[in-house]
Amino acid sequence: MPDTPADRVVFDELHVTLLVPRDLSDIAVERASRVIDGRRFVGRVRRAIAAVLTRSPSLATVTVVVTR
Repeated sequence: MPDTPADRVVFDELHVTLLVPRDLSDIAVERASRVIDGRRFVGRVRRAIAAVLTRSPSLATVTVVVTR
């Protein structure tokens, strides 16, 4: 039987806060925002987290969910 979201429970949550300098120009903030909002960025974050988890065999069954 395939694993479904109903077969999982929240084990832990990590929150990432991205900060920019207070005096950063509006243009630079907009550019950074576009990168962060992109599917490519979120995918790269998801893959990076998964790569770290795979280094610990005891976390092999952990599912990673990256949301905004």
